[in-house]
Amino acid sequence: MKINLKLFLIEIFLSVIFFLTVLFSITSFMKYIAVENLRIKIATLEDSAARLRFSITEMTTTAQSSSYLVLEHNLYMTEMANNIDQIEEDKIFAKLSQATKDSISNVRDNFEKLGTFLPEKEMTSLLELRSVSPYPDELSLSALTILLRETSGSSEDSVTALEEAMQSFWKYSQRSQFFEKLQSQALSIMHDDIAHYQSSFFAQAIIIPLIILGVSLVGIILFGNFLSRRLKILDTALIEVAGGNFDIRVEMNSKDEFNSLASSINAFTRTLGAKLESFQLIMHDIGQTLESSVDSTQVEETILKLTTRDSIADGAALYKVGGESGELVLSMIHGSFRPPFIITDLPESPGEEDIEAILRSRIIQPGVTILGESAVKGLPILIRDVENEQELEWKRPLGDSLYLSSIIVVPLQVGSTVSGVLAITSSNPERHFSDLEFANMQSFAELAAITMDNIYKYADLLEATQLNRELGIAEEIQQDLLPKRLPRIQGGSAAYLSRSIKGLNGDYFDVYPLGGGKTMITICEVAGRGVPAGLVMVMIRTILRLVTTSDKDAKTIMTLLNRDMTRRIAIENYASVGILIIDSQGRFTFSSAAHYPLQIHRNATSTYEAVQTEGIPVGIDKAAEYRQAEGSLHPNDIVIFHTDGIPESRNRNGTAFGIDSLLEIISTQSSKEPEDIIETLRGELEFFERGTEQKDDQTVIILKFKGESAA
Repeated sequence: MKINLKLFLIEIFLSVIFFLTVLFSITSFMKYIAVENLRIKIATLEDSAARLRFSITEMTTTAQSSSYLVLEHNLYMTEMANNIDQIEEDKIFAKLSQATKDSISNVRDNFEKLGTFLPEKEMTSLLELRSVSPYPDELSLSALTILLRETSGSSEDSVTALEEAMQSFWKYSQRSQFFEKLQSQALSIMHDDIAHYQSSFFAQAIIIPLIILGVSLVGIILFGNFLSRRLKILDTALIEVAGGNFDIRVEMNSKDEFNSLASSINAFTRTLGAKLESFQLIMHDIGQTLESSVDSTQVEETILKLTTRDSIADGAALYKVGGESGELVLSMIHGSFRPPFIITDLPESPGEEDIEAILRSRIIQPGVTILGESAVKGLPILIRDVENEQELEWKRPLGDSLYLSSIIVVPLQVGSTVSGVLAITSSNPERHFSDLEFANMQSFAELAAITMDNIYKYADLLEATQLNRELGIAEEIQQDLLPKRLPRIQGGSAAYLSRSIKGLNGDYFDVYPLGGGKTMITICEVAGRGVPAGLVMVMIRTILRLVTTSDKDAKTIMTLLNRDMTRRIAIENYASVGILIIDSQGRFTFSSAAHYPLQIHRNATSTYEAVQTEGIPVGIDKAAEYRQAEGSLHPNDIVIFHTDGIPESRNRNGTAFGIDSLLEIISTQSSKEPEDIIETLRGELEFFERGTEQKDDQTVIILKFKGESAA
């Protein structure tokens, strides 16, 4: 079942649960109102009984007219009867116990007997006895009886009649009190029964929603566990892929979107593995070309062949930046390359030779066409589907000899210098370049640019007649790879000192933001001399840029670097490497391939902490295992990365500068910014080395952490 269908069913289930809960709440509320209505009816009955008894008492104690007193009494009797009827007809009363019903039935029977105890005519005639009074409208029955007893000459029969009337009303009052007591007992039983009923449905009002909530919660938890298990499988697979394992395959025994996603991940890993292997083969082929020839034309031809070998491209072209104004000139073309600009001077049915001739004769000015735009801005360009781009003036209809369906243009750039552009095209309307191919072309262009730049410089070396010329170009290769300015580091600042000694070992370092607040700091020493050492540095830089992502730690990156380096360089061109990954909170991982320890100056104690891990230089053993150290920096802690050039620097007496001197200078300057510390160190070195010539490159990177310490 599809996930969206499952979610739809869950929505329906939760909606039904919500509806039932609301319905039950409304039902409970209505029951509560009904119970309160019954309580009101009971209270009304009690009030009516009290007023009835009061009306009976009032008959003998007030001077109201007989008709008024009888009418009032009848009204109360009618009201009492109606109240009893309402209680017996109430829906809640019907749900009470039989004892309650029997007690109310007994109340009705006694009320009916009470109504026959003193009929209306008899009650009226008794009250009319007040007419014997000389003041019939001013005296009550009891007051008149007392008055006649105390007045001489009063009729004996009148007094006797009044006393008998008083006796009748007294008995009627006693009968009323008995009825009221019986009613009170019945209503007390009824109150208890109502309380029991109310507590019962209150319990239901709590328990049933809890059951509904529990069922919903269990269903949600089960579905959440279902999603969690599958997401964990996918997460584990993606972690493996991020770690460089492209042999991983995800198995999902379901017919939902997770199965489709697993299939997509499997297809992606196969494609990515194939692309990575292809890229490794590309580097291998370039290396073989360099071993057999340093002819730039042959290298360019190899590069173009490699761009189309494992892609959907039908053709490729390499344009170089030339002249003072930086125009683009076609240097090499391969396959059926189609120009992404207007051409009007082609013959009616042009062949590949005609198209190439026109392209070679066409000089592209800076910023003109997407080729010139890529060169000027240094930005890669992908037009996935040319036919659907409405603003392209140069697109041609299907069937045209210059029809172009998709194109990628990437600049050939080393540092901030663009030496040309590399373009690949597809003329098949069913094949369009993907984002993955676009990313691969960008990586390939970086390698091609560095390779070609080094070839051009190496060609200059071959033309030179003096060793100093070769060493100067080797130094230029090295300097082109080193950052001219360090990028901004989240949570801290950094500065460096790099002093190159011509013709000997090459030092390489890099500070590379990884995203997510993380930064990679790399430092290494390459064995060998001149251009070979420079090319090894090129490979190290290229591989690190390819394999490094924000989710990898230092050990993983070091392992991937060694694996790829071992395939491509001779045993004499190994390198010692140190890699530090640090985030904006100060957490770091460090791995060393036979490099100097990482030195940390702790601000809190003004002491140094040396961080080192075991590991052989990269490029020697593909199966070499590396370790890593983990830790945290605190505000104003200083990290020192260095090569052996500074500790092994010597003065005129042959005395080594030493690691202790380096650390002592940094310790005394620890309150200053890294740039100021570097300037102080530079001055101390120049004073120490005055009048001497050093034999090794000197490199040191100083990072001062300013953020909050890691938890």
